[in-house]
Parts: sequence; C-alpha cells; structure tokens
Amino acid sequence: MKLRRRDWTLLVLGSVAGLLVAVRLLPALVRAVPACVLHKLTGLHCPGCGGTRCVVRLSQGDLGGAMAMNPLVVSYLLGLVAWLAYGACREAVGKRPPALPSWTGWLLGGGVLVFGILRNLPWWPFTLLAPHA
Repeated sequence: MKLRRRDWTLLVLGSVAGLLVAVRLLPALVRAVPACVLHKLTGLHCPGCGGTRCVVRLSQGDLGGAMAMNPLVVSYLLGLVAWLAYGACREAVGKRPPALPSWTGWLLGGGVLVFGILRNLPWWPFTLLAPHA
C-alpha cells in the first residue's frame, strides 16, 4: 500500500501546534522583545510596530485589540490562514493544492511599504493605523 503525501495537512497541523505554543509563550516573551529602534530614534512607526502585541492579542482571541496594534499583521495572517485552509481542503478531496502566483511577493512587499507610509501620516483616518491601546 502506497502512502499519499499530505504536505498541506501537515502544514496546517504544524500551524495549529505553533499557535498552541504561541498562546502559552507569547505573553511572557513580550517583555523580552526590545522596543522598535526606528520609533525610538525618529518617532515614526515602522510597518512592524505593534506586531508582537498584535499577535499576542490574536492568540488571546482579542481581534479588536489586535487590529488596534497592527491591522496589516492581522490582514496578512487572516490571508495566510485562508490560503492554508483552501490548500488543505483541495488536498483532502484529491485536487492539486494551489500555488502562489509569481507576483505575490511584490504585492505583499508593496502592501508593507504603503502601510508603513500611511500609518505615519498625521491625519485621520491614517492615525488609526498607528499602534494604540
């Protein structure tokens, strides 16, 4: 009997295991993460500012609090979860899992760049993109 490879299923199971570890460890690790050097030196928020606190709040089920810290991280993580679930479902029914188009990296990188600029603009609604409690 030949075993079928279940790469996507293993990827999803590994992600769930990682999430369970994160729920336990992240709140304690937040104290060990240094403050953003760019923000300390310039007062500007980099695209990743608030990302750690965002993931901690997501791991605690606080979607609103996570969005207040870094909406880009929430958006990208939700997209990743949807893509993993779609791939695992396709694999489960015997279809080929999806491949990312070649332009995906450019799109994600451009999103990070635009987000980094917009979150530092001093006008509403852009001020909502800066980390706030």
